[in-house]
Amino acid sequence: MKRFLAYAMVLLPVAAVAQQVPAEAQMDMWCGTAFEVMTHDAPADATPEKLAAAAVFQRGGEALIDRAIPIYLEAGYSDQALAEYRSRLEESVSRIVNGSARTGEDPPYSFQDCSALIGQ
Repeated sequence: MKRFLAYAMVLLPVAAVAQQVPAEAQMDMWCGTAFEVMTHDAPADATPEKLAAAAVFQRGGEALIDRAIPIYLEAGYSDQALAEYRSRLEESVSRIVNGSARTGEDPPYSFQDCSALIGQ
């Protein structure tokens, strides 16, 4: 019995991390990150209209990420693991958004897919 409890105690944290994040939350995180990357640096010569349009995507991206974070945490990610995941995701998404993706590194979602999440 003690051996069983010892195994259970060791496996408990692994079971929490092994949970799957729902596809919807994965899409929210990816698309939110893409919008975050796209709107990070506004060109100096951007018109007020373009800045206003970018603000819609910036706010939408923030909302998608804010919606996804609790789901990742509930699925077993620690704050540190989620921060590391988000950092790697941002690197990958940046390459795709900026056109420097490696061969075979295609976006999992289109701009239209992501825009639909924020009603654009």
